[in-house]
Amino acid sequence: MRTFSLALAFCVSVPLFLAGGGAVRAEELGAFGAWYAMTSGEGGEKLCYAISGPQVSLGKIPERGEIGVMVTHLDGGTVRDQVSVALGFEPSKSKPTKIKVDTGGNINMRLTDGDRVWIREASLDRKLVAQMRKGDNLVVTGLSSKGVASQDTFSLEGFSKAYEAISEACGVK
Repeated sequence: MRTFSLALAFCVSVPLFLAGGGAVRAEELGAFGAWYAMTSGEGGEKLCYAISGPQVSLGKIPERGEIGVMVTHLDGGTVRDQVSVALGFEPSKSKPTKIKVDTGGNINMRLTDGDRVWIREASLDRKLVAQMRKGDNLVVTGLSSKGVASQDTFSLEGFSKAYEAISEACGVK
């Protein structure tokens, strides 16, 4: 299960507000269509997330790593609806990665760390997640630091159920 191994890789590299340096143990809440719902950690450091791999990836990027999208909550809702994408390559510093649901408008993902990108404004994360719950596909368009374009399409089948599972697990209403 490529997505499950991606979930573990994501979990280990999540730069949220988790303290401690021990091993992270992920627990699967369930598989829902194209999405997995997972938790890791415990107490105030419990992380709940829905994760999926792309259905279609376009762009010939040599030695491209794992690709995936993740929506994260921190227990109690101190962080909620945080969207991040593992591009599998270092993104361009001058051009933002863009994310959209179906034929909707693009949202820029400007925060980067290695091959990961995030949306800068929490309100846009929440807006995107609301669109994801109603949509069919999520499209991420990026440009590598070497100028190679990519486009990854993720199915949103099962996202709403995965989202409900992580929300319940982390006490987010």
